[in-house]
Amino acid sequence: MRKIIKCIKSTVLVPILIAGLVLYLFPSNARADIKELRIGIGIDADSLNPQEQTTTLIQNICDLIYDNFLYQTPEGKLEPRLASKYEISGDGLTWTLHLRKGVKFSDGTDFNADAVVLSWQRILDPKMKVPLRFAVTMVKEAVKVDDHTVQLKLKYPFAPLAPTLSLTIASVISPAAIEKYGEDVRQHPVGAGPFMLKEWVKGDRIVLIRNENYFGKKPTVAKITFKIVPEAATREAMLRAGQLDICYKPTPSNVAALKADPKIQVEMPLDTRTIYIGMNSQKGPTTNKLVRQAFNYAVDKKAIVQKILFNTAEPMDGVVSPKLFGYKTQAKQYEYNPEKAKELLNKANFDFNQTIKQITPHGRYLFDKQVSEAVQAYLLAIGVKTELRTYDWPTYIAMLTKPIETTELELFMLGWGPLFLDADMALYGQFTCDVNPPKGLGSAFYCNEEYDKIMRASRQEQDREKRLDLLKKASDVVWEDSPWLWLHVEKFVLAFSNRIKGLVVTPTEKFYPTYVTMQ
Repeated sequence: MRKIIKCIKSTVLVPILIAGLVLYLFPSNARADIKELRIGIGIDADSLNPQEQTTTLIQNICDLIYDNFLYQTPEGKLEPRLASKYEISGDGLTWTLHLRKGVKFSDGTDFNADAVVLSWQRILDPKMKVPLRFAVTMVKEAVKVDDHTVQLKLKYPFAPLAPTLSLTIASVISPAAIEKYGEDVRQHPVGAGPFMLKEWVKGDRIVLIRNENYFGKKPTVAKITFKIVPEAATREAMLRAGQLDICYKPTPSNVAALKADPKIQVEMPLDTRTIYIGMNSQKGPTTNKLVRQAFNYAVDKKAIVQKILFNTAEPMDGVVSPKLFGYKTQAKQYEYNPEKAKELLNKANFDFNQTIKQITPHGRYLFDKQVSEAVQAYLLAIGVKTELRTYDWPTYIAMLTKPIETTELELFMLGWGPLFLDADMALYGQFTCDVNPPKGLGSAFYCNEEYDKIMRASRQEQDREKRLDLLKKASDVVWEDSPWLWLHVEKFVLAFSNRIKGLVVTPTEKFYPTYVTMQ
């Protein structure tokens, strides 16, 4: 009888202990498995092919589908993902990637060296559309060593190649998907990440579901719906009404009220993204450096930050964000000085009778249209007339990537957010001759051989301090030439339900809801 009672006690006690452990790990008011997470964003994707990306938000979505060789934490540390480790040869020209074993793409295809080599062949193929190819132009080829080892052969040693391997452009597509869909793989993405595409209704929503075969820890979210809502105020209203869980880039003027709402959390780290008005340096009314400098003096950037953006940004005082290695505060600042602007325009024999074409997106950046309207008003105040037009994001991107022969760009608003914490991605990726469209996204068509020489040297320099000096020297050159009207560095503003815990937010303007819990 005592044995039976003892057995009964044990039988009862074990479930109680297990239940207690579950409650300890996952309190009763927190759901470890979320059926759906609803995220309001301002724009639709133009492509979900990782190599075709131009936009950080869409790259963020791609990361969830494909994953990366390495993952960069919000603090800038690198963690292994699809590459379990890497080795660098003594001369810095060969990087050996050891691929994680037992990984499959979401369609069941093996993730292996053949898949990696195929994607790198596509990345490096000049016939393929790869707007951010500049970031990996130091790679000559990818070579298979065995099923789980690939070597990247470099043209020259490149110090920040490791963080480069965390970029979306280096993500690997399922070879079976490429064979099945061809270039239409941009509409049918298949990767090895924690999520997979379920549905894409253009202009309305992008729906991801959990990849049950993901090699890593099982995501806590079963479905993510990215709801496309161009108006920031509408996204905020939906968040307050419980129709969204996360609001991407709310209206700057409402950030204070959102912070005061006990049901809402707001994250707002200083970003790597700089916002600017690009000025065509090779064609149209801004080919003269004096005109570009005049436009910089004509605009009160501090007033824009304070009165339009409600301090959700900081005025630019250098070419890149202070978050980046290579940042330099410029000695010469383009302080608001309309009289100086008029003086420079007269010196340049500027034609005040012309009307300049000015374009802006709407809903892509914090109060982007309103900032563009302010710039238009400041220019008009010194006698410069512009015609401002607004376009949806896919159309806008198509305009930015036309070659100089066919481009109609004169003044355009854009943001540039380097995806790892190094100035190379901005200084090389926006201002070298190599990235003039259609080869890249340097849509201001700035091209200066002196500048390019400095940047090439910076890419090959292995000494950290010497490389820093070169990056600062390059900044001096391009700041003086001013292919941009230097506006501000954004803060990455996310508003979300206070029920959400564990959302990872980075200064590279990405966020990862993979392992959030909800109370």
